[in-house]
Amino acid sequence: MKINTSNTTAILNNQNLTDFNSHPAIKSTNEVMTESDRRMKILDEKYEKINEQNKRFKNPHGHIHDKYRNPRSPYFRSDLTKVEREAAYTMEIGWANSGKGGQYDFNDAIFRNEKRYDPTQESVEKKILNRQKVNEQLQALFSANGLNIPKNTNLTFTIDPNHFKLVVSGSEDETLVKQIEDLLITTNNTRELFFHIMKSRNDDSTQFTPDSLAKFHLVNQIKTVTGYNLNDLSIVNGQFVTDNGTNIFDIYKEELLKNPYTAENARIAASHYGAQLFDLAKNGFDSIPDLVLSIGYQNGSLQDIGQKDNYGVKKTID
Repeated sequence: MKINTSNTTAILNNQNLTDFNSHPAIKSTNEVMTESDRRMKILDEKYEKINEQNKRFKNPHGHIHDKYRNPRSPYFRSDLTKVEREAAYTMEIGWANSGKGGQYDFNDAIFRNEKRYDPTQESVEKKILNRQKVNEQLQALFSANGLNIPKNTNLTFTIDPNHFKLVVSGSEDETLVKQIEDLLITTNNTRELFFHIMKSRNDDSTQFTPDSLAKFHLVNQIKTVTGYNLNDLSIVNGQFVTDNGTNIFDIYKEELLKNPYTAENARIAASHYGAQLFDLAKNGFDSIPDLVLSIGYQNGSLQDIGQKDNYGVKKTID
């Protein structure tokens, strides 16, 4: 099976709102080494060496063809299966063309004695590993501040997206609840936790609706670009306006054009979010429910709510 690692970035779905002047203890996204990453690293190390060997031939591409597609050649790899030869051919041609890996084929002979890898599990594996990292970060934060949560206490963290306000429930110990809330609202920890919940969601999650998710992206796009929170603005004549009466959409378009990273796609972004902004102003900010998200916490692990699969510790994934 082949994995294409080419990535694309779209301005219309920018969720990277990290304030680089602060250093939250929690990180919504962590670097994790998945099975796919491990196999790609093995293939890169193998074929980087083979690519250097192929370069010694007058016609490297011809030599690669002989090895894997010419049974009459003395270099033909008869020791490999047809699938393994095609995997090796894909890798070596890729290296010969670009001098680096790009399209990875996990049918390579180097994995012959390993369990077959299912790339559909990549997303699940990343969510599990990322959850482990966030659990560790939470535990370190609590421990560093001398906070001990009694065993089997089943807490729920609920976050309002407009100002990332966190409410802790599930314990009658008001002191404990306040300690947790005070810790998590500092240095963007609540915002990072909110995005971690978003990135852990599955398609069957009952916490997300298309309308509430679109509203969240709209509010955060406007806030990221202009610094204004739509929830704090007045609506006058069908427009969100600032205290001095300026239409927020005018500020948004102006700021997009100022920024060299967004200027090129300013028209696309303005068209996409402008229509949503007009509808929200016309119908009222509360016409669409906010994307309020919750996640459980028990015995040192976050536990997903409202979806079948749960990436918390001691919970299984079907």
